Amino acid sequence: MKLAMLRVFAIVTVSIVYANAYAGYQERIPNGDHVPHPCKPNFIWKGVGHLNMAGGGERNVFGQDFAKANYEWTVELCQKDSDGDGMSNGAELGDPNCAWTPGTVPRHVTGITHPGVCDPWGSEKCNEKNSWVNCDSDEFKCPAIQEEGVQKMDLRFPWTNVPDKETTYMCMGFDLPNDGDYHMIATTPIINETRVMHHIVLLACEDDSEQIASPRECSMGLRGCSKAIGIWTLGLPGECFNEEAGFRIGLNGMTKGVLQFHWTNPERKADLWDASGMTIYYTNKLRKYNAGIWITGQVYLEIPPLMPKVVQHSTCSSHCTKKTFNSSIFITTGLNHMHYLGMSQYVKLTRSDGSELMITNDEHYSYDTPVLNQYDTPIEVKPGDSIETVCTYRSISRKKTAVYGEGTFDEMCFGIFNYYPEEAVTTGSCLTRKDFEYCDLFDGKCDFRALRNMSHPDTKQLMDKVMDKCSYQGECLHGCRDVVKDVLINHECFKNGWAKGITYNNLLSRGVDDPDTLPAMRFVAAMQSCDCSTENPINYAAPIREPETSSSGYAIRMSFTLLTSLLLLKSM
Repeated sequence: MKLAMLRVFAIVTVSIVYANAYAGYQERIPNGDHVPHPCKPNFIWKGVGHLNMAGGGERNVFGQDFAKANYEWTVELCQKDSDGDGMSNGAELGDPNCAWTPGTVPRHVTGITHPGVCDPWGSEKCNEKNSWVNCDSDEFKCPAIQEEGVQKMDLRFPWTNVPDKETTYMCMGFDLPNDGDYHMIATTPIINETRVMHHIVLLACEDDSEQIASPRECSMGLRGCSKAIGIWTLGLPGECFNEEAGFRIGLNGMTKGVLQFHWTNPERKADLWDASGMTIYYTNKLRKYNAGIWITGQVYLEIPPLMPKVVQHSTCSSHCTKKTFNSSIFITTGLNHMHYLGMSQYVKLTRSDGSELMITNDEHYSYDTPVLNQYDTPIEVKPGDSIETVCTYRSISRKKTAVYGEGTFDEMCFGIFNYYPEEAVTTGSCLTRKDFEYCDLFDGKCDFRALRNMSHPDTKQLMDKVMDKCSYQGECLHGCRDVVKDVLINHECFKNGWAKGITYNNLLSRGVDDPDTLPAMRFVAAMQSCDCSTENPINYAAPIREPETSSSGYAIRMSFTLLTSLLLLKSM
């Protein structure tokens, strides 16, 4: 990066300093990359041998013993009880028989505890030994919320039972302030059940969107609620938006919203209840610009097990920024986003003149302590610039391949940015699947709103045409092949193989209680029964069953899950 650029962009980074060595040491102890924090649920203590959870600096008692063992996992170190809590280091790290060797999966990968922190946490015998452990979260600082005229509203779930599943998405709708014209200028989380909360998204909804009056399970993509206006993820104290911009709500903005929770319950407990939410801060003293959220990254990930390093990348090309930006945008914050296998990530801007600028750069990424980059001078991105996202992963304690997906133990690779003005961007994301760029999918010719509405005359005609000749049970009936071929050649939403995959996913990305779910599933299965094209890179071949077993049909859309429906199709 050129020195001149460093002087132009003053970047205020909310983060902690990582030691260069800790990632290498993780490989030398069993489960070294996911030892939990004892008093901050869902947080990982990556610097296992250090007082600082991120690594570096003074060592804790386990780190001292690890150093004496020449940084090797020996039988003596395994059998030792470094923290004096009555459990051996091996038992705490999932290797009770002291049989683990580097490059293999430990005997246990769940139920791990910290070998340098006395257990049980909070007990009388451990309180003094653990006095050095910091349980506090970062303080939220946002002077703007103290200004005259700023109001706040709590959006909060009623007490809701957390399903005994590893990953759950739960949604509920709320009315946003509608008695005036406002800018939302900040958000803070209300976290009740810390043991399961993974992230929260506040989605703005259109007036005719589906009503969700009480909490219910949902998918990432919600009909009519495609615009993210607030995001909280583990480790962030809240969002304070740039003083020049805010998210427009009220009479001339959005009046409905949905809170979407992602609960992670790896122990599959059935007795957990949550009443979390989000506080929004808003003002009628409108700012100069309307704010937006823009995302770039890769939605095809494949990370084999036992790998010390896997690199994935995505490029939002100059072609795509020209296509989706009406004018320059100004980025005010930047956040890298991977899950627990994430090791490092950067997002690099390359201007049309060839100059480069790192927008984000986490040399040591931690999902639990994300680095929120705030730019004192917003970073201008022009039509014709390109943006590269590079994510690096480590999977030394995984038994199976990790792929892109919604679950905590799936993976992601995104850069998430607040920007202004919102009106400069026609699509809220610039994503790739391998090297394929989604900006070329439809050119706005496919009317997804009509296609998802089963009662729309054009959609009903299409459905009747296909269902009259085709079966959703998996067999290719006589006459069906010609009908499917006609749809694939002439319908704007199905002409391109990649577009077809997105179309199917978009049709199926609806809740289990949606009355249009079963007709959509049957239509997709009927189309697939006689689709012999080789263009489609996604396997949708499994037949779809009747309602009593229809949950199996949701496997159809597992290849495109998170933001494909949520943000990619914002303008369609």
